[in-house]
Amino acid sequence: MSLHIKSFLGALAFSLLLYSKSFGLNLFLLAVIIVVLLLAHSKRAVFPWHYALCYLFTAFMVFVDPSGFHLFVHFLSLCVFIGKSVLKKSSVYIASFTGLLNFLVSALVRYVEARDSAEPVKRNLSPTTVNYIKGVLLSSVLLVLFAFLYQNANPVFEELVQGIDLSFFSFQWAFFTLLGYLLFLNLLTPYAPREVLEYDLEKGNELVAPSMPFSGVAIKELEKERTLGTMVFGALNILLIFFLITDFMYLVQATSRSYSGYSDSVHQGVYALVLSFVMALVLILYFFRGNLNFYERNSSLKKLCYGWIFLNLLLVASTCYKNWEYVSALGFTYKRIGVFIYLILTLVALVTAYLKVAQLKNFMYLFRMNTASLFALLIVATAVPWNRTITWYNLNQLEQPDIQYLLQLGDSTMPLLHSYSKKEGSYLILEQEEAIKDGYARYQKEQTGRTWQEITLYRLTKTEAQ
Repeated sequence: MSLHIKSFLGALAFSLLLYSKSFGLNLFLLAVIIVVLLLAHSKRAVFPWHYALCYLFTAFMVFVDPSGFHLFVHFLSLCVFIGKSVLKKSSVYIASFTGLLNFLVSALVRYVEARDSAEPVKRNLSPTTVNYIKGVLLSSVLLVLFAFLYQNANPVFEELVQGIDLSFFSFQWAFFTLLGYLLFLNLLTPYAPREVLEYDLEKGNELVAPSMPFSGVAIKELEKERTLGTMVFGALNILLIFFLITDFMYLVQATSRSYSGYSDSVHQGVYALVLSFVMALVLILYFFRGNLNFYERNSSLKKLCYGWIFLNLLLVASTCYKNWEYVSALGFTYKRIGVFIYLILTLVALVTAYLKVAQLKNFMYLFRMNTASLFALLIVATAVPWNRTITWYNLNQLEQPDIQYLLQLGDSTMPLLHSYSKKEGSYLILEQEEAIKDGYARYQKEQTGRTWQEITLYRLTKTEAQ
């Protein structure tokens, strides 16, 4: 099948599923079409199934809960999937850049390259077919132009022209379909930025050991650097030990706290962790950037570095505990969930920092591992419909949930809030009851007006239950 026919069929599917529609089942079906088309069009022996499955999973979660977060991760996974389809050996950050480039301008780049190259451009259509297409397009334009010109000269012809009903045709739909054609043309004519891949592959993960023994001057410089690093890591270890001891005493002695006390405790812990983590990473990258890794008298510095990493892990655990206490007292919010996500990423970064020192890795290793971890964490995070989860937890686990905050999470939470408003003992003021009533009515109207392309899994299960 011709490349342009595949792109045209993909554009029709794109238009049918997405034109003037909100997101739901349509995005999942479009993801299936994209994966099937790329699989059928791919000339590579190995298809990036892991990233294809991640892309399909995020599409399914949009079908479950089409929130802004799920849509963002879905688009990111699409870029990474396309990038991995083009450059299999690329890192995640290179794959995401390559995917975005292919998603936007691949066909244009390939056309310019083919035009500027000495080799003749390979055509997918025969010259006769191209000539017919040109004839049809030119004839259509001229027919419309001269029809408007002639109608002013002949009343009978004017009446005939004005009687033609073109209401079935939409220029917005045509433009949207053309956009879909260009998108599929980009996906099916991938552009591989080989220079970027070669640069990425040239930057290995290992530190390069010196080929010659250290000279006397080099040993003196390394000894100075080792002494400085030992003093710095030693002092910071002592300071962090005292901080952790006082933090533990605070956690044990404080049996009850005010709401502001919870907030201050968590926020100060996060600020301390951010500063400590950034300082740890900068110091590790500085002192273990080169020849000091291969200096035979660096064992004491390494031990202090490991101790610093371990103490930061304890700080992560302490902050995590305080944030969970905060959630238990006041419920989930996106900021408190964000703290947990930051703690997980910090944990991964500290582990990779340890591996960098222990296994003689370089900065690119840290960057690659942490960007891949961030991508993996985002994919896992899409498994949760956060708006409904936050609302369900706060309504069922708290005596006095913050209804005003829950009302800001969108109409998808209205069924839960509506059920809560009907329960005896619910803590609602009149304004909140009215807001829930109006929001629930708006939600029901929106769900009733959804077409099959916009349907969500939550709506399907509710319909079947009714």
